[in-house]
Amino acid sequence: MTQDLWKIRKQKGLSVQQLAARSGVSPETIQAYERGERAISASDRRQLARALYVGEWDIALQSSPPPPREKKPRPPSSPPAPAAPKARPRQEKEKPAAPPKSPPIKDSQVAHLLQLAARFDVDRAALEAEIGKPLEQMTQAEGRQWNGHYMRRMAEEKPKRVIDRRRAYLPEGVDGFEMKYLDEVQEAGDRLLFTLFDRQQFAGTLVGYGPYSITICQEDGVEVSLNKLAIAYYRRAGGGG
Repeated sequence: MTQDLWKIRKQKGLSVQQLAARSGVSPETIQAYERGERAISASDRRQLARALYVGEWDIALQSSPPPPREKKPRPPSSPPAPAAPKARPRQEKEKPAAPPKSPPIKDSQVAHLLQLAARFDVDRAALEAEIGKPLEQMTQAEGRQWNGHYMRRMAEEKPKRVIDRRRAYLPEGVDGFEMKYLDEVQEAGDRLLFTLFDRQQFAGTLVGYGPYSITICQEDGVEVSLNKLAIAYYRRAGGGG
């Protein structure tokens, strides 16, 4: 589904200047595109899609202008209130509970991330510079995000004939169809049931995946990495998907 250019840019956390630096399209041209003043040219659309790590078809040819920012009304001026008598100390209101923090990244996520980055000749030092911190200081949520980032790069930068195949060239890569399916399963937290060629079966939630293996966490908390060459087929546990 296509989206306006300004929506995709904000989802990626980029400013107009940052997107201009990455894509080579001038800031003035990007702003004109985002305001819907003109349709995006084919060459600029290709450069913007590459800079945003999305497909060209994900960017709408002509954007709807972003909604104007709402200005907060100023409170009316009023004369100073008379000094109030000393009141009893108020009981402090209970602060709302902070959202739960994501636990530290797992070793298996780090291994998958390093394996994927190596496909683009990105070593550990360059990867940590891109992320902005040592890999061990990341959370599991950040690990999933960066693994997904490199998996999308792998799918997008392969020739179209490979991406559009319904089955991947295993174990050399993961095609767009399988990547989308595994991302949906991981996001939903569904359990997968794997059947190997030797008739062994494994079930668990998806931890990560790469060109050569899929890692799951079983009900007892033990993580298992399954070699893709050994997998006959897999599906959602319970018969879905």
